[in-house]
Amino acid sequence: MALEELKKALGGNLKDNKSIPFWSWNNALDEGELVKQIEDMHAAGIGGFIMHARTGLKDEYLSEKWFSCIEACLKKAKELDMNAWAYDENGWPSGFVGGKLLENMDFRARFLTYKQTESYDESAFAVYVQSERGYERVCAPQEGACAYECVYLNISPANTDILKPEVVDAFIRETYDKYYERFPESFGKELVGFFTDEPQYYRAATPYSDEAAKVFASRGKDIKDGLIWLFKENEKGYAFRVEYYRTLNELYVQNFYKKVYDWCEAHGCMLTGHSIEEAGIAAQMLGGAGCMPTYEYEHIPGIDHLCRDCSSELAPKQLGSVGAQLGKKFLLTETFACGGYDTTPKELKSIGDFQYFNGANMTCQHLYPYSMSAQGKFDHPPFFSPQSNWFEEFKAFNDYFTRLGHLVSNTADRYDVAILHPLRNVYLNYVWGGKNELVVAFENDFKALMSTLRKNGVTYQFIDETLLKKYGRLEGDALVLGNCKYDKIIIPKMENISAETYELFQAYTGKLCALSSFSYIDGKPATAYLPSNATLEEFIDGAAVKFRCEDGNGSLSSRGGELGDFLFIKNYSRVEGSKVCMQGVAEEYKLLDLDTLETKNISNEIHLDPAEGIILIKDESAQVDTGRFAEKDVTDKFRLTDIGENYFLLDQVSISRNGAPFSAYMPIPQAFEQLLREDYKGKLSVKQRFCVQSLFNARLMAEKAKYLAFTLNGKPLVFEQSDFDINFVEADITACLQTGENELCYSIDYYQHDGVSFALFDPLATESLRNCLYFDTSIENAYLKGDFTVNGDMSLSARESLPSMSSELYKNGYPFFKGAFTIEGTLAKATGKEAILDLRGRFLVANAFVNGKRVDFVTDTKKDIGALLTEAENKVVIKVKSSLRNLFGPHHFKPCAELTAVAPYHFTLRGSWKDGVSPRYTEAYNCVPFGVDRIVLKEREEI
Repeated sequence: MALEELKKALGGNLKDNKSIPFWSWNNALDEGELVKQIEDMHAAGIGGFIMHARTGLKDEYLSEKWFSCIEACLKKAKELDMNAWAYDENGWPSGFVGGKLLENMDFRARFLTYKQTESYDESAFAVYVQSERGYERVCAPQEGACAYECVYLNISPANTDILKPEVVDAFIRETYDKYYERFPESFGKELVGFFTDEPQYYRAATPYSDEAAKVFASRGKDIKDGLIWLFKENEKGYAFRVEYYRTLNELYVQNFYKKVYDWCEAHGCMLTGHSIEEAGIAAQMLGGAGCMPTYEYEHIPGIDHLCRDCSSELAPKQLGSVGAQLGKKFLLTETFACGGYDTTPKELKSIGDFQYFNGANMTCQHLYPYSMSAQGKFDHPPFFSPQSNWFEEFKAFNDYFTRLGHLVSNTADRYDVAILHPLRNVYLNYVWGGKNELVVAFENDFKALMSTLRKNGVTYQFIDETLLKKYGRLEGDALVLGNCKYDKIIIPKMENISAETYELFQAYTGKLCALSSFSYIDGKPATAYLPSNATLEEFIDGAAVKFRCEDGNGSLSSRGGELGDFLFIKNYSRVEGSKVCMQGVAEEYKLLDLDTLETKNISNEIHLDPAEGIILIKDESAQVDTGRFAEKDVTDKFRLTDIGENYFLLDQVSISRNGAPFSAYMPIPQAFEQLLREDYKGKLSVKQRFCVQSLFNARLMAEKAKYLAFTLNGKPLVFEQSDFDINFVEADITACLQTGENELCYSIDYYQHDGVSFALFDPLATESLRNCLYFDTSIENAYLKGDFTVNGDMSLSARESLPSMSSELYKNGYPFFKGAFTIEGTLAKATGKEAILDLRGRFLVANAFVNGKRVDFVTDTKKDIGALLTEAENKVVIKVKSSLRNLFGPHHFKPCAELTAVAPYHFTLRGSWKDGVSPRYTEAYNCVPFGVDRIVLKEREEI
């Protein structure tokens, strides 16, 4: 396809490739506010939304109020031609209807524990004594036995057994059917389908299900005979563990995924979502003993990606492989959670590129909050909503991934080799909670193989053994799996293979590189040898693209189709640059800018910045770029000329219960946890304090609550709705301020509904209960905003001058700043065709106005402004925007290094407070850099 035709294709509606964020319904809901938020999403280039009951929701899940809100959103989705999805649970994991199914004891999940006893324990589920064969199950005390190995069956108070068909039938009846009863005309239209999230067998301990016992019984076996091997790391247990976990995986796929998928098929809608812990091989044992087979039973298979790093392509490769094999056009990633408030759009682009380059093509942003109040502040940020400081630029970000998604979903993955996925090898040695040293070593070997292929540009797909059994066949010298054909296959270092896979590979006559022989078939000792007729080096030499990255951070993938032929090159490291060397690519490919849809020539040696990803398109006019850039530091041409209002955080409180003396000041999380553990109910009075050196104009921002009174220095405050959030209010406090100490006081009737303390602190209460928890009342941070600076002793003074242009604003009077500042300067006329303005520092986005013409720095800190420069002196004004990180934290988690994996715990330290102390708490405020340190102009020089 010619470039102009590609531009036309990428300039269309592309609704199905637009993002569908998790829309967190996390407070008391208002239909008018919900509709307004949909309009905001639509304006930001978002194509739909997933209506997600989530922690903090105060309206009853699946109530008439709930469905009234759903109806209002479906109506607005239809009006705006957006795709609405229903999240199928209150919180996660899916499968317990917000706790309703737990009322049936038979529906609850079972799990196993183990201990050794000196005497026979009749209460044990199964008892064993050691024998020459390993362990023998006994049903009575044994003469001469001095040690008994006991396995106990436990019932979870917080989880359902989704391997049982009757549980899933009830889940469908109480959730999916309820939607269909109310909105049958919307199904498959504006109500596109359902998102199922992290369905799992019990993962907090060794899982067990009666369904597995039934399967074993159908094979003439008693499952109790082997359960001891789930706790003993011994090769004598290999066969049982392989059969056990293979059975659990089959039940997981057939009794959950297939049942829900079949219901969606029958009702004209789609199923999407993801399993759990897809990013590691052994980690997949925590959810369902393998996720690739589940993708068959999703219309849009999905994964998730947490945190900021892009270390292993395993999850998106698994997804992309099955998508290609089974003809799944759209592949979803729930992504960006846990990066923290300070994750920049440039880093987010890197995370997205990493997954899209490996096969994903739809984004579910985590998270678009209904409100940031209460628990909403801590819910695995960053957030993607008007509360963030870059929502104005969010459309450009969304448009990029919409175009990239269209490109990926309408091209075919091109691969050099296939790799037999080695998950079943993990079955051999996996023991829940054990050392699993052999599993760790095995997984490290597999990561090394992927790294070797990556640094040499060898593209590949995975072959899953379950799907291979169902869809695999031989055709000439090739192995065919669904829509894909492989004539070069790698078998990684692994000891175990299934009998069906071994039989198929014995007849395979294509190129085979087996990196080890097998000692076990289905966990049973066997001599199983598949002779290699190719080496890894030969596969590297035969790669379609001659690509080399010695540092190992650079990766290559390739796609092609009617839209064109594309190469995707990515630096996986977000802190180190990477150099990739290629042969002949620059003579055939050009760099494609998906923001402008323009192309540029490249060289065969490309230096990638940390986290950088580039897209190359095959173009007959490509020529090797021989130019270079001269770099000039122009920082001294700029100065900071304006800054927004400053913020100050009030996160220490003194509390009084029912008129008792006030406590000493303490961190809010500590005080709140005390109240939660006490299950306190009654009047609660709260004091907060701050010190003022000189007076200034200021406002107080707080969260809405049913305050009995709210005063500053004894003067009552009058609140009005804040522009920041539907559940925040503000009051002008200028007239109430005084020099010296200021005291803020409020009181509320404090209480929590039954079950809160259990969900938070009982050792058997898993995340399923916490994820659908809300607080009736709470104590929260308050915030001052105004024309002040923060002194080193945390006192406040009127702002008398502007700070210097530096990313150390947080050290120089602005530790909690949330907003923007403006810098201005002048530049001379550039001498070349390109003039790259490079802003170096730490910020979210920037808007540059070059002679009045705007250029946005969203997914990159560099922009070509050459076409905007004139012969005369050029005025440049740059507005630089901060994240929410320094205002909302986390501030006190020890150690103080910036976190790149952020969860609610890092804010609340929930469960770690003992006698008023948490080992993870520090009094120091951990704030992060924000600002611009250097401004560099790079001008092209032609050779």
